Amino acid sequence: MNKFKQTLAVAMFAFSSVALANGVMMEMFQMNKHMGAFNRAQTAEEFQESAKQFLVQAEKAKNTMPASLGGDQELFKGYQAGMQEVIDEVKKAEELAKQDKLEEAKMAVSRLNGLKKKYHSEYK
Repeated sequence: MNKFKQTLAVAMFAFSSVALANGVMMEMFQMNKHMGAFNRAQTAEEFQESAKQFLVQAEKAKNTMPASLGGDQELFKGYQAGMQEVIDEVKKAEELAKQDKLEEAKMAVSRLNGLKKKYHSEYK
């Protein structure tokens, strides 16, 4: 039994180390999932829910340094500025959805793919 507990403790430590080393990987995965949901939304309410969830993950990602930056604070500031630009775009779209302007909200988030490509090439 004691051997099992030791093995479990080592496995948990290893998993948590890998999770921390990945930095923002999980948040980015979730953000990408919600980006797809923006276009699939059938109602303004569905869009708003996806936007809300996206923004939660984006804020987490903004405050977490990606492992790829290697602890460089100057690069992290640029990364955070890029994340804020993404957050601002989604907030604009969310406001349109709140006004029941679903198609306009979808158009507003169409810029996200360009931002994703731009910032992934700089910070990934």
